[in-house]
Amino acid sequence: MARNYSTFAKHLLPRLALLGLCLLLVRAPYPLALREALQRGAAAFERGDLGIALEAYHQALIFWPDDAFSLQRLYQIAMAARRYDLASAYLKPWTAHQGYSARVHRAWADWFAAQGDAYAADAHRRAALQGTAADVPLLRALADSALSRRAWQRAIEYLERAEALAADAPEVRFALAALLLPEQPQKAADLLAALPESTTAQTLRELLAAHGQESAALFAFRCGLALIEAGQWRYAERALHFANAQGSDLPAARAFLGLAQSINGRDGAPLIEQAVQAAPDDAFVQYAAGLYWRRQGDLDQALMALRLAYALDSQNAALAAEIGQTYRQGGNLAEAARWLNNAVRLAPENAELRRALAAFYADENYALNGEGLAFLRQSLAALPADAEIAANYGYALLYNAQVQLAYAELQRAIALDSQNPRARYYFAVLLEHQGDAQGAIESYRFVYQHAEDALKWRAERALQRLGAPLP
Repeated sequence: MARNYSTFAKHLLPRLALLGLCLLLVRAPYPLALREALQRGAAAFERGDLGIALEAYHQALIFWPDDAFSLQRLYQIAMAARRYDLASAYLKPWTAHQGYSARVHRAWADWFAAQGDAYAADAHRRAALQGTAADVPLLRALADSALSRRAWQRAIEYLERAEALAADAPEVRFALAALLLPEQPQKAADLLAALPESTTAQTLRELLAAHGQESAALFAFRCGLALIEAGQWRYAERALHFANAQGSDLPAARAFLGLAQSINGRDGAPLIEQAVQAAPDDAFVQYAAGLYWRRQGDLDQALMALRLAYALDSQNAALAAEIGQTYRQGGNLAEAARWLNNAVRLAPENAELRRALAAFYADENYALNGEGLAFLRQSLAALPADAEIAANYGYALLYNAQVQLAYAELQRAIALDSQNPRARYYFAVLLEHQGDAQGAIESYRFVYQHAEDALKWRAERALQRLGAPLP
């Protein structure tokens, strides 16, 4: 009997298992048409063809109406297309089918954030936290939301939790260091010391190294200015708020806090007006007032304040550059060129000022067969490894019909920094000039996704001109 059972187990059980597997395959919820729809949807989603992906996943739902994966993909497609009504329509059955998992909470958080409901988004983010490294993006988003409400300490707490989960995340360390900078300089210094080399991190390290006997208010003000120079306005507002909370009379700190508040979406006018009334002959106060009025679109008032600031501090290259940019905004390109050149003469070693003037010449097509081209050549000799200077020079060569030289220079710019939006933008311009529409579209899309200034707007216009959808 035992021997017969052994023979049965040896020969018949594998066959029965194989037969069972075949029956499962026949009855499986993934028939061939479903698999094909899922594969077609995945391929289309990967290449960014959202229309075909949407159609394919809808077809998949016909075969399996409660498929959480297809519902999730349809939600992602709708979110990418900014069709938040559709996204909600897919998210609700996905939630009903799968329940409130961490992934579903994250999806609801993204949906509420897209609707502008920060409180609901934060509630879902907190519900999605699991105490793992996957929490880091959620904690970053919670910190950003706290920053927007000026809940500085809450933002610090979220970032400290994120840093504990992912100590090797440089963006978390920088954000935490920037918030701690004015109040806990030693802890900020420790965080900055562990960051990769960058211009901003080095500037902040030097600021901390020079910190001596100055008052807490003055040090916080200097921190705010350094963060403004780095374009970190939200962190600058925190530092300037701390400076003003120390009880010291620093009208310049008040003025720059007003400027930071206006840039971060709050009314900064009262602080600007108070500072100007308190110290009308303070160059920094007039500097902040000029930038504020320019942001408000009052260029005459902005120029009046900036030129007064320059009269009070005529060796300040940054002031000269801002006067130039204000003239540029008003369409007076000759005066813009004069003041931007003046800024470079005052600080010839300042690479940022050179980049600003180089971008002016290229973006405005100004004197590219004369002084502009000469300046770009000179700057390229001074900064041969600078991708932005190389990109502007490459465009100047294209402007002068030196197409082969332009191609080589723009290729070199991309080789220097493949992620540089300016290099990619002007390479797209060259590709479009050569008739390579598809190559140009790919580069323009990159610029649209990664640029934060006028280049993003230019890339959008170019994509519209070429009949290409936005990414």
